[in-house]
Amino acid sequence: MRNETIRRMVRDLFDTVGEVAVSATLRQKTQGDYEPGSSTEETTSDIAIRLVRTEEKSLSDGANAVGTPIDPSLHHALIECETVKPKVDDDLMIDAETFTLLQVVAADTGAGILYEVRYQ
Repeated sequence: MRNETIRRMVRDLFDTVGEVAVSATLRQKTQGDYEPGSSTEETTSDIAIRLVRTEEKSLSDGANAVGTPIDPSLHHALIECETVKPKVDDDLMIDAETFTLLQVVAADTGAGILYEVRYQ
């Protein structure tokens, strides 16, 4: 399947799920060049994205083995982001809350639009 076909299908899917796909902002931070004797400048860029939460089932339910449950403050989602590649430590702003990406995995066989993320 061609990358443009995958991108179109992901955009159509996010359109189809309606309110389930929420608007969010991905804030990417870039460090400037280091010059001895001065501090490095950090620049940010905000990218509009759409996000579908995919919270995982807690491992602490009775059907699972006894053990330490996954940190409940971790969130999981699929994000549609075509203009840049999200990366660990980027900020994810949903409504009035800001989170940090902890893990980013491409979920579209290289088409560059769909990513599975964990954030906190």
